[in-house]
Amino acid sequence: MSNRKKTSLWVCIDSVETAREAAKQGMWTAILVAIFTAVVTVIFMTMGETPEGFPEIDAWAFWDVGLFVAVAWGIHKMSRIAAVAGLGLYVLGQVLIRISMPSIAPGGLWVAGLFILGFVNGVRGTFAYHRLRRAALTEEN
Repeated sequence: MSNRKKTSLWVCIDSVETAREAAKQGMWTAILVAIFTAVVTVIFMTMGETPEGFPEIDAWAFWDVGLFVAVAWGIHKMSRIAAVAGLGLYVLGQVLIRISMPSIAPGGLWVAGLFILGFVNGVRGTFAYHRLRRAALTEEN
């Protein structure tokens, strides 16, 4: 285990264990995005109409939920593809939201920034995990 200090937002990756810790941030971020998307979709669908200033949200949003659940599972399995896909999907979604709703509260950028950081840590963790694991296997041989 690493002797270096870690922060809750940025894990110092110097071992397979710390790589897994960083990747878990990406996994939990994907789970939070899936839960938030599902809750907002259900609320808007039960209201019958989307409040003014919001893009139209319908059952198709559950595809996003499924994608982020798949991303979380992939990151849990230490998939680099899933980690990069999660980061890309989230950033693309945020760009599209900002374009379609320019009047959105700027405070939402802080939350988006934290989520992006979580996904970046997922990417860092999965890539470092495979690199460190390969190095450990090479040293054993």
